[in-house]
Amino acid sequence: MKLNNLPPLGPLKSFCAAAKHQSFTKAAQELNLTHGAISRAVQQLEQHFGQTLFLRRNRRIYLTESGRFFADKVTAMLKQLEIASEHMRARETETCISVSCEPSLAMRWLMPRLSHFYAQVPGVEVHLSTAGGPVDLAAQNIDLAIRRSDFQWPADYWVTPLTKERIGPVCHPGYLDKLNQQTAVLLHTRTRPAAWADWQTLSDQEITFTGEQYFDHFYFSLQAAVAGLGIAIGPESLVTDDLNMGHLVAPFGFITTDTDYVALTLKNPQRTELLNSFISWLEQELSVPLQV
Repeated sequence: MKLNNLPPLGPLKSFCAAAKHQSFTKAAQELNLTHGAISRAVQQLEQHFGQTLFLRRNRRIYLTESGRFFADKVTAMLKQLEIASEHMRARETETCISVSCEPSLAMRWLMPRLSHFYAQVPGVEVHLSTAGGPVDLAAQNIDLAIRRSDFQWPADYWVTPLTKERIGPVCHPGYLDKLNQQTAVLLHTRTRPAAWADWQTLSDQEITFTGEQYFDHFYFSLQAAVAGLGIAIGPESLVTDDLNMGHLVAPFGFITTDTDYVALTLKNPQRTELLNSFISWLEQELSVPLQV
């Protein structure tokens, strides 16, 4: 590939800064250079093209039509070069990612699938921790947090929606007789005490029951359902594997809530290769339909 028509590359950054500010002085301040250095950089480009890029009037500068055209093109190309450079640094330095995930989702969905990610992105290690709700990514040195969108996060977090939450009652296949006989036990979780009420409101359905039992987390209430101790509200992502293996059934199906599962990051995932790869993999896995 011949590059005979390229202008001198050194002055391009100075030119873009001057074009952005319409000022050599402000460009010099931004780049920590002198006013003269910015002026000389622009003159180099003008001499190369044989065209005026700025009009100088009353101690101010204004882009010419040619200058505006060139500034738009060069600014876009420098932005792409910056993104490519960040990706190159990420390829060289990032071999692990610190992920915080809601406990039940981590145990029942994420951990059983991590081997798929390792096969897709060899050489990367995921450091997994479990927690729910608000998270301080910087203080906890976390690259990415998987959360339900039921709290307010800091304005400077990057937020990537992963999937809509879908919920529904689930029980062991052998428990359907008790459900039909209206002698079911409702299984509750203290982390989501309104789960049954939310489902009844969204679905406009009710289940007749004769008892209730409470557990600390979804993980335990769902395990109790697998063991045939009652019927629990299950977020679809947490029960996918048990449904596919026949350990659970969802007699009323699932209904979409107003809540998303999201990925929270401090960095723009589109400009960080490892974050982008992990989020893309999460979206891919979450899109796999039920097999039943």
